[in-house]
Amino acid sequence: MKILETCNVSYSYKTDGEETIGVKNVSLSVERGEFLVLLGHNGCGKSTLAKLTNGLLMPDEGTITVSGIPTSDEDRIYEVRSKVGMVFQNPDNQMVASVIEDDVAFGPENLGVERSEIVKRVEWALRSVDMEKYRKGTPFKLSGGQKQRVAIAAVLAMKPEILILDESTAMLDPAGREEVLSVVKRLNKEEGMTVILITHYMDEAADADRVVVMSEGKIVASGAPIEIFSDRELISRCRLQAPVCCGVMHKLNALGFRVNPVLTDEEAAEEICRLK
Repeated sequence: MKILETCNVSYSYKTDGEETIGVKNVSLSVERGEFLVLLGHNGCGKSTLAKLTNGLLMPDEGTITVSGIPTSDEDRIYEVRSKVGMVFQNPDNQMVASVIEDDVAFGPENLGVERSEIVKRVEWALRSVDMEKYRKGTPFKLSGGQKQRVAIAAVLAMKPEILILDESTAMLDPAGREEVLSVVKRLNKEEGMTVILITHYMDEAADADRVVVMSEGKIVASGAPIEIFSDRELISRCRLQAPVCCGVMHKLNALGFRVNPVLTDEEAAEEICRLK
């Protein structure tokens, strides 16, 4: 069942007086419960598309619907935004309170949720990201990965149907990236939450149900991770950096060894062992 649809969506903006294309004729459907990774180099239109999906931007052309609600319906725009929760690159920009549980409660309070329900939501959201023991602390003393988990909790407390992470791991070290990704994967698998992960790190796409690649404001490819990772021409053309394990397999194939496409270092190690 489709939860998000964009149909022939285009959007442009002005930079130094000149018109720049953000997205061009983008049509995309996302299934309820899907884990979709939107992949592409910086400036390819990923973030613009994300902002269009929940009405932060309005398309110049085309239509967008969330659970059947058009984002162009001004009377229901807050309903759309409550269904699409967004986590951005810098968690500090999403912090609004000096105490973590107050920060997480801020969203549902503004939605007019009853106090007893807010308490339940805050407990669930913090537990979902494994941050409940920090609830009385201040977010400003946390690590980057922990801050991003709190930012996710703040979005979760509003009970969105879709969770969009817009380059949310870009400012984190490898350990912080793994923290955030493990939380996102668990929410998708255990809570059935629809997740759209926007990134330029190809290795973050390994566990996705589907990968969509953007370039120059357009969708240029869509498929299972293994299909995208195996397409060397696509990766090069779209200025993406393939995971090291994929590069190793490509070189082995070029040398005449017959190895299967892989997504992870572990799978690459198994293929190399098989050659022996």
